[in-house]
Amino acid sequence: MICYDKSIVKFSSLPTPPVLFRQFENGEITRDELQATMAMHARDLIEEMVEDNKNPVAAFMERRRNLSAVKKLSRKHSSALLREVLTALGEIPEFPPAHLLWNASHKQMPLHCFVRMRHEPVFRVAKMDVSPMKVTVSVEYGKNAKNETTREQIVLHRSPMLKFELMDRRPVD
Repeated sequence: MICYDKSIVKFSSLPTPPVLFRQFENGEITRDELQATMAMHARDLIEEMVEDNKNPVAAFMERRRNLSAVKKLSRKHSSALLREVLTALGEIPEFPPAHLLWNASHKQMPLHCFVRMRHEPVFRVAKMDVSPMKVTVSVEYGKNAKNETTREQIVLHRSPMLKFELMDRRPVD
């Protein structure tokens, strides 16, 4: 899911698994290309698990921070709405954290798995303003250092099918 470079932490440039499966179903890529790219996703996940295994205390602390952040958001807005918003963010084209969020719609995945408070590349939901048909989300992602974190404000609105879709996206200073 995430590619690491020792000097620069970045999000993977691979298409997310749902995009890969759509490309395969549309005949844009072959089965071998699909399997090779999915294997690259798997390797990235395994690398991250090995890294967590090497430093279990840091992994535990990060998990606690993530749980705390998600509990606060869920208490204020409900876990169902938070999952809907994360799913919509994961479907935004060329949104780097989509590699963390592509399976947010799967209810068996705990919500804390989709945020990364300090472990780079970070992904944090800084603020959510909710109205019945619109949600404004302020997110931070990328590097952990405050002056190197990318901040965006994303406005999602409900489509006629009541699914959140991107309405506006702009950087925040």
